[in-house]
Amino acid sequence: MWFAYLDESKDDNKFYVYSAVIVDAANWNSAFEALRNIRQTMKEQGGIYLRQELHAWKFASGKGKISPRAIYKDERAHIFRWILESAASTGLFRVISSVNTNEFYAFERVMNRINRTAQAQGHDLLLICDEGQEAQFTRRIRKMRVYNPIPSNQGVWRDTGQATRNITLDRFLEDPFFKDSKSSYFIQLADFVA
Repeated sequence: MWFAYLDESKDDNKFYVYSAVIVDAANWNSAFEALRNIRQTMKEQGGIYLRQELHAWKFASGKGKISPRAIYKDERAHIFRWILESAASTGLFRVISSVNTNEFYAFERVMNRINRTAQAQGHDLLLICDEGQEAQFTRRIRKMRVYNPIPSNQGVWRDTGQATRNITLDRFLEDPFFKDSKSSYFIQLADFVA
C-alpha cells in the first residue's frame, strides 16, 4: 500500500501545480527518518528551526522567520535545491505532478496519473492532503471513482470506437485524509516539489 501526500502551488492563478509525494507503507518509517534527518541537518548547518513549517513560496522568496539569523535568497535557493536533491537521493519517494492553466484539469490529471501508476505497480493507496479544500477534493475523488472519462490519445479507443473510456479511480482507498501541513514533513515536501 502507498501513502500519497498531495499539495498544490498556484502562480497568480495562471498555472496550477499539483504534486504528490508517494511513500510505500513498508518504507514509511525509513522515509520519515530521512526527512527528519534532512531537517536536523538544516538546523545544524543553517540554524533553521525544526518545528517551523516550511512553505516553499515563502522560503524561496525570503519571507518568514525560519532561523534566528537572516538567511538571504541565494542561501535559501541553495537550501531549497539541497532539500529536493537529498529527498530524491534516498530512493524512498516517488513524485507525480501535473501542471495546467485549469485547476480542475491539473487536479484530475494528477489523480489519474497516481491511479495509473498504482495500477501498474499493483498497489492501493491512501491520499493525504493539506487542509483547506476538504469538500472540493472529496467531491472530485468520489465523482472520479464512478465517472472518469479519459480521452484516447489516438482519437478513439480501438476496442470500443468511442472517444472516451470510463477509467475510474480504483486504487484509492477511502476518501482523502486531510492533515495540517504544520505537522507533516511529507506534505511540506510535496509543497516544495510543487
